[in-house]
Amino acid sequence: MIGRILGAFAIGGGLWWLLCRLCPGRERIKIKSPAALSLVLSPVTVTGIGQATQHNELGLRVRDEAGNEIGTGTASVSATLGARGQFSGSVSYSLASVTQPGRIEVYDTSPRDGNLIHLSSVDVTLS
Repeated sequence: MIGRILGAFAIGGGLWWLLCRLCPGRERIKIKSPAALSLVLSPVTVTGIGQATQHNELGLRVRDEAGNEIGTGTASVSATLGARGQFSGSVSYSLASVTQPGRIEVYDTSPRDGNLIHLSSVDVTLS
């Protein structure tokens, strides 16, 4: 009897592990636009689906090809606090030189200590 129960738990645990590996959970932040490798101009509008823990706002930032932060902003999530919903925001940046590779990042921070808890990014061409 005990052997059957332990065997059932072992099989159930194995199936749970397999299910978690094959079907990962949804990303908390998914960027819809701008598209990867697209050419963007300042100010750039960033949209997507996300879940924020603080004031229903997500942080936005633009990084140049050296990884330097060259612009920051916020995006508002259109959902009840803590729920997933559409987000949209705009961020301005200034380049020291002409067109170059860059990255747009959307992130959420912890209400407890302000540390980064979720980050999504897309590589773009900055102009």
